[in-house]
Amino acid sequence: MVAGIFYPDDPAELEARISALLLAAKPSVAKAAAIFSPHAGLDYSGDLSALAWKSVEGRRIDTVLVLAPLHRAEESFIYLSESDYYELPTGRISVDHEAVNELRDCGTLMCVNDIPHLEEHGIELQLPFMIELFPEAKLVPLLIGKPSRALIKALASALSLVFSGKARSTLIVISSDLGSSNEEELAATVSDRFLRSFLAEDGASIVNDIDSGDICACGSGCVAAYLLSGLASGNRPVLLGRHDSSASRETGEERLVHYAAVAFAEA
Repeated sequence: MVAGIFYPDDPAELEARISALLLAAKPSVAKAAAIFSPHAGLDYSGDLSALAWKSVEGRRIDTVLVLAPLHRAEESFIYLSESDYYELPTGRISVDHEAVNELRDCGTLMCVNDIPHLEEHGIELQLPFMIELFPEAKLVPLLIGKPSRALIKALASALSLVFSGKARSTLIVISSDLGSSNEEELAATVSDRFLRSFLAEDGASIVNDIDSGDICACGSGCVAAYLLSGLASGNRPVLLGRHDSSASRETGEERLVHYAAVAFAEA
């Protein structure tokens, strides 16, 4: 867990912080079908995460599927959780094992293994918002290993197969930051390139950029799989907000990270 590092570990403090962020968020979209939300600490990108999550307001959600990257992955696998629940300072979130088992049966790249989940923060950073807005919903936590064309194709197929009939009651959350670099211009350039393809719903271009190494958004494989799954059909991505980490950057040598909030609205 990254409580006490990325977000407060005191229950009352965390609840107050999340409530304040959501109250301040004024997204231009309501009843979003899916969202793209950053996974930096609340001090860095909590405002954008709140924008993304607030855009779902008005929907009844039974299941939240969180797609997040495994940052230091060396193998191309899709990691599902074997845990019964995720525990936060503000409560527990139950894992939807029925959906996990359906995904597991979708191919050999699906791996039920909690060890990668214990080392990652991308899913966990979304959960304080989930438990605040949809406390009764169940979670499907999914980590994407080293992105490859075959892995993205397999994930897109699995998402379509398992969730195409559950879209009305499911929220899909893509947990990702944008580009990052020690060089400000490069960080902006790669972030802009990724967002252009994302907002154009061009999953094929994102896959090509992953293959060529021209893209470095950590969750680009998650985005590509969602776009290629067909689950985004009938919706359009809307950029709700964007900024970088320059406000908290102490020296010019520190890595600069770009963040964004995107919601998929009904077209």
